[in-house]
Amino acid sequence: MGQQLLTVLSDMIKLHEKLIVISERKHGALVERDMEGLTEVMNNEKELLQKLRMLEEKRQELTGELAGDTQQTLKGVLVTLSPPVRRMVENRAFELKKQAETLRGLNEQNEELLKDAMAFIHHMIGHLTSAPDQSITYGRPNQKRTEAPRGYFDTKA
Repeated sequence: MGQQLLTVLSDMIKLHEKLIVISERKHGALVERDMEGLTEVMNNEKELLQKLRMLEEKRQELTGELAGDTQQTLKGVLVTLSPPVRRMVENRAFELKKQAETLRGLNEQNEELLKDAMAFIHHMIGHLTSAPDQSITYGRPNQKRTEAPRGYFDTKA
């Protein structure tokens, strides 16, 4: 069982490495405003996340079998393992935690980029569809406007 747990943790580390590369590519696509590249990256990321979810379920199953408790954590299972296997599991768990923190940081950066892009788009749409400050046609200054204000796209040349 310990070897199976090591294999699952190793596979999770490999997937996290791939996710880190994908997050960096996503960052580049967001900065370059490459929608095709972003779509491709998002599809790849989705596949990897599904694989990671399956591996996490397998890890939980293995830790439950080793400890006899389905709610047991990896840390609680370490006492049931032999010392050499325990050290290898601890090392892989530490590496996995480090990669997860790196991935979290990259995802936070990408989230900020997306928020900024959406705020810019919202601002531009608001700017282009808002009512103009002045009438497009000449008129009497004291006369109230009778028609509804037009947006930028509704004006005539």
